[in-house]
Amino acid sequence: MFFGTELDLILVCFIVVLGRIVDMSLATIRTVFTVKNKPQIAAPIGFIEAFFWFLIVKAALDYAIKNPIVDTLLLAVAYSLGFALGTFLGGLLSKKFVKSKIHVQIVLSTKNDELVELLTEKGFGQTIITAKGAKKNTETYMIFVETDSDKINELKETIDSKDEKAFISVSESKSVYNGFYGFRTTRK
Repeated sequence: MFFGTELDLILVCFIVVLGRIVDMSLATIRTVFTVKNKPQIAAPIGFIEAFFWFLIVKAALDYAIKNPIVDTLLLAVAYSLGFALGTFLGGLLSKKFVKSKIHVQIVLSTKNDELVELLTEKGFGQTIITAKGAKKNTETYMIFVETDSDKINELKETIDSKDEKAFISVSESKSVYNGFYGFRTTRK
């Protein structure tokens, strides 16, 4: 490089941090697609991720070989910082852009037909079971809802507007067949 040694180090550290942010963001998103059994999306992301990783490591090693051990420690810090920031950013990006189906179990504090009606009006398909609370032995509803992950806030706000004490459990669905899910699904 044509800069002085300190400027070279700053530039290499900056490149390493930015490169690791890209590399680890892609790694996180690739992992999410792999877990969701979408290898056709995960594979090209993995290729780009590995390419970035190779370039970053090459730049860091080239510099480290030509310079003292003190500079190598700074490169390690830059590499680790990029790793951490990339993991964080990748998590945010996958939450925002990688949608999933979720299964929501709701146990109301009391029977609440008004909430059931409101959920229907808002387009949430439901399966409703009459249940009894363990301690008070009073009848209530247990409601099962399948929806998209990006609708969880709307669903929770709707439930809270009618029953702030409702117990809500959310888990990711691997697949959903038939029933009302905002549209008619078919088996493949």
